[in-house]
Amino acid sequence: MHHSNEQPAASPRAPTLRDRVGEWMSPLEFRRATQRDEREIVELVHSEALNPFDLDWRRFVVATRGAGVLGAVQLRQHADGSRELASLVVRPEMRRRGIASRLIDAALACAPAQVFLISRVALAARYVRWGFRSIDPATAPVPVKRNYYLGLVLGGILALLSGRRRNPLTVLQRHTGAHGQSA
Repeated sequence: MHHSNEQPAASPRAPTLRDRVGEWMSPLEFRRATQRDEREIVELVHSEALNPFDLDWRRFVVATRGAGVLGAVQLRQHADGSRELASLVVRPEMRRRGIASRLIDAALACAPAQVFLISRVALAARYVRWGFRSIDPATAPVPVKRNYYLGLVLGGILALLSGRRRNPLTVLQRHTGAHGQSA
């Protein structure tokens, strides 16, 4: 019989309460996304049935704690030069803690004066503090208008298939003056 000095592989240790508390007590970090965040960003966006197209991690700001992405938002730059704040999502267990607001602040900090946003009508008032106002979707730039109509159609199909009510959408526009004040 052959005896080996090798130790059996240690099985992974289950996290203790101290581990979990320590992770949740660590501070939130808001930063530009890296390629390592891409999978979690896509999973988060898909989990909320948001527009699944044009998810480029390089345009995202993420909220993290420890190794996990807790929330994300992107500032799309369309081919015509228009910008769209999009894909805002926060993990359900982390909501109502101001994470979405801080993500928006971070994404808009270096944004040009004019930015568009597609939102559910019921949530549109939440964006007023950043200078967003509802506009007629027909007046939006073509890429934003395309995303708006795509949201109406796909949202309607998903609502029909799931037996839920359709969420009406609106297009919002933010236009600020030279110092970030709403115009």
